[in-house]
Amino acid sequence: LQSLKKQESAIDITLKLPDDTTIPCHKLVLMAASPFFATMFQSDMKESKQPEVQLGFSDAATIKMLVDYFYSGNIVITSDNVMELVAASEFLCLADLKKHLGSFMIKTIKAANCIKLYMLSHKYSLGNLIPPCLKYILSHFSEVFRESDDFLNLSEEQLVTVLSDDGLVTQNEDFVFHSVDRWVKADLENRKGKFVQMAALIRFP
Repeated sequence: LQSLKKQESAIDITLKLPDDTTIPCHKLVLMAASPFFATMFQSDMKESKQPEVQLGFSDAATIKMLVDYFYSGNIVITSDNVMELVAASEFLCLADLKKHLGSFMIKTIKAANCIKLYMLSHKYSLGNLIPPCLKYILSHFSEVFRESDDFLNLSEEQLVTVLSDDGLVTQNEDFVFHSVDRWVKADLENRKGKFVQMAALIRFP
């Protein structure tokens, strides 16, 4: 497929990127790689009949990486591009790549980013990333909630999951109490009625 792309043989679609650069492609390759493109080119959408398709779901560099991946089967994942790749993979319905990206992020979990990754894993349904993120949060609760304010953005359901888990490890329940208080005050208008419910989950000695 790579040689086919380099020779630009039988090109039947051109992708126009956000920076106005273009990539000549083959519809069959795009359709085989992504359900998004399969739907686009097999439906009555106007794009199915046009020689050029404008793409704006991600930045140009990320889209180019993904098109290269479609043709080569290879992609270089780094801490600098993984977030963009996850969002783009979700848009293009690339389940296998999403799983691969989740595996990459598992290796990067630390106190400063575990909550952000936990929320990301829920947002993009990264099933293989959720358990290790939660495990890290539970076993390093005090460190995690002290290192980052990301926990203030946890949903009610996500915070309940953390507080109600028997695996929660903390040497100071008062710290948990004050963390819950901070979470409520971060969005007082919408959370003011949640404090009693959350506080009831804290295991005071």
